[in-house]
Amino acid sequence: MFLPKLKIKPGKRAIIFFTLPELNYAKNIITGKNASFLNLRIKYNEKALILGPVMGAPLLSIVLEVLKSLEIEKIIGMGWAGKMTSKLESGDLFLPIKAYAIEGVSKFYFPKKRTFHPDKDFFKKIEDEIIKRKIFFKKGNILSVDTPFIFEREKELFKKWEGIVEALDMETSALFSVGESLQMKVMALHFITDEVGKFFEKRPEEEIRIKRQKVFEILKDFLDYKI
Repeated sequence: MFLPKLKIKPGKRAIIFFTLPELNYAKNIITGKNASFLNLRIKYNEKALILGPVMGAPLLSIVLEVLKSLEIEKIIGMGWAGKMTSKLESGDLFLPIKAYAIEGVSKFYFPKKRTFHPDKDFFKKIEDEIIKRKIFFKKGNILSVDTPFIFEREKELFKKWEGIVEALDMETSALFSVGESLQMKVMALHFITDEVGKFFEKRPEEEIRIKRQKVFEILKDFLDYKI
């Protein structure tokens, strides 16, 4: 497979932003050089890199393979997710502890496996830091799909997963599965920005504004090896 060469030398850590608003907000959490790859924006220095927006499991799998070739060892995935339970509220910070894969990537890395987890020790370290800084968050299961619009239109699909998962996205299971396959330590953080099956015209940035600032302080410290 042909890919343009990514001629950069970052450190061992990375943050992958799944959504453009979070990537835009992240512009000041790292200083360094800029690059682009597969229409993705990259900022990096000798310690780490950030990149995005990476939407969907297929593109994410390519990105993870490339980051592995750059000897990246630890990755935080940062994105948005839709809630599937009343236990979550719009604006919540959500940490997936288990991801169910019905996207098309994970089955190629693990043909007989459909559930995946973040790296246990890495997750615990970031979770402890969130608790220490008194940032309210929730944990639970997430379902990752390739076709969220189909999923939202088909009520039977929703009912099938109701009570099993708390949130829906397009990337987390692939982050966990490909990360495990490539022996990279990965975890994910999501802001809950909508509700599966309902349409919202209001953008979520105002709801997450204060919490986002605190979370990005943790992300900055992660890139600086202070965590």
